[in-house]
Amino acid sequence: MQSKNEELTAELATSDTWKTEPKSFRLYEEYSRRKIMETIRTRRANYEIASAETKRKLEAEVAAEVAGFSIWLEETKNLESTIAHYYAVSLKSLLLGLPIGVKLAQLFSIILDK
Repeated sequence: MQSKNEELTAELATSDTWKTEPKSFRLYEEYSRRKIMETIRTRRANYEIASAETKRKLEAEVAAEVAGFSIWLEETKNLESTIAHYYAVSLKSLLLGLPIGVKLAQLFSIILDK
């Protein structure tokens, strides 16, 4: 039997979403200098075993990271603040390692890239 983390990783690796990678994924990788799949794996594993207090800390860290990413998008990529905000927020669940984050990022990508 696979752990939830292994199931998530297998699902993400075979998902059609990864064949059409959202722009926010590429931008996040440039910003963080880390592969997004590695970030997801690590965050998911940490979040699954965290206590309630540690989860709150992880959530606060991700919120700060999302804010920093949004500012970086504005300053480095010259995106309007609203667009930068939506690109950054679309990754919040994903950065916590939650599976819904992939679909959310894909949805935002479809809307924002039009």
